[in-house]
Amino acid sequence: MTETDARRTTFSFAPPVDDAAAWDIELNDFADRLMQGFPGTETWLLGAQAPHPQEGLGFDMPLGGGARMEGLVNTPYPKVGAVMALNATADEAAVLARWLRDHYAPAPDLVHFTSERALELGVTEYGRIPATGDVHEISRVLREHLDEVDA
Repeated sequence: MTETDARRTTFSFAPPVDDAAAWDIELNDFADRLMQGFPGTETWLLGAQAPHPQEGLGFDMPLGGGARMEGLVNTPYPKVGAVMALNATADEAAVLARWLRDHYAPAPDLVHFTSERALELGVTEYGRIPATGDVHEISRVLREHLDEVDA
């Protein structure tokens, strides 16, 4: 990345609110596809830790250069859920967001996002991951989101 930004937060990625089941999330399928996309990824069902059995999936994925990122998939209802990059920088979260856009969501305009920082401040609008562009462009959008929230 051309710019470094050490701010860490949890980024949450999800389908549009008005089409919450658009991704058709199923935890085992998500885990399989994530492990195919990022060899060396570890996944685990949260089951008993979630309100309903197998409602959550934890993961630890490689980002390259020895870096790793933890995440969580939460599915409160069948086929509906969100994917979180936990305690991540915009650069780290952008890797996951690009994979979601290019390899998981059924259409590139179906990846929306927010951050823990935004929610803490009462910001309820979701941003949209660009339908095109590389991980650098996505990281820029995530950093701009943090800039706007912190302004």
